[in-house]
Amino acid sequence: MYVTALPSDFSPIERVPAGLRSHGRVLVEARALGERTVLGRLEEAGPSRARFPRSGKRGAALEAVLINTGGGIAGGDAVATQMIARAGAHLVATTQAAEKIYRSDGAVSKIDVDLLVEPGASLDWLPQWTILFDQARVERTISAEVREGARLLLVEPVALGRAARGERFATGALHDRWRIRRNGRLIYADGLDLGGDIAKLLDRPSIALGAAAFATVLLVAPDAEARLEAVRAALGLPDDLAPTLEAGASAWDGMLSVRLLARDSAVLDKALRRIIGELGIADPPRIWHS
Repeated sequence: MYVTALPSDFSPIERVPAGLRSHGRVLVEARALGERTVLGRLEEAGPSRARFPRSGKRGAALEAVLINTGGGIAGGDAVATQMIARAGAHLVATTQAAEKIYRSDGAVSKIDVDLLVEPGASLDWLPQWTILFDQARVERTISAEVREGARLLLVEPVALGRAARGERFATGALHDRWRIRRNGRLIYADGLDLGGDIAKLLDRPSIALGAAAFATVLLVAPDAEARLEAVRAALGLPDDLAPTLEAGASAWDGMLSVRLLARDSAVLDKALRRIIGELGIADPPRIWHS
């Protein structure tokens, strides 16, 4: 995980004119070609780019590395990402580095992720960390449509401040909304709304007990429920969980969900890497190791 070495507490903040806000958009379409997956369509706008490294080849899958050439997201910026895995294709999407959400002048940044997995296809959404600086303000929406016999894996880790620098996400706003549908029917809905005195809120034992990092993992697949015990064993549930980690895993209706909460993002990162193989992936994307 890489972050800028500059502090995030400069003041005062000057307002940036709306016309200077960044608006990024990228669309990646993957198609099956025999036993391989190839790029069907690519659209890029603003600072959003996608690259397909040869070193990222994962058997028959196509690996897309998303890049924000702006170096992060500031208040009022908007990023829209659309990933399409056509019938029989296997698309793996990750990011070049952690996505940094900087201190806002009051404007809200928006992140929209739209995923489509057609029948018999597989889509692994595996971005690196999202890091929120103090006073960041962001709304994120993740929407997905999973068709019959398809497989979708979502792994989303979030760091609230840069703990290594003694920073906290004390004030600001984070609104996170997930909506997953299978054949048009809503099967998973999740929401997180943090605002106001966030530091005080997260210190409450019933909420986060001071934790600064969390992750949500969701697998929608025909074999999702059968993977539950292996995932729990990899995490050390129920009795051998790492002392600075809180985690839970459950499975129902063709889905497997994992929640992780930790004071240290490094501890949480290790837990994610332990369970990744149990979710049907041999290894995390190569760029995770860079």
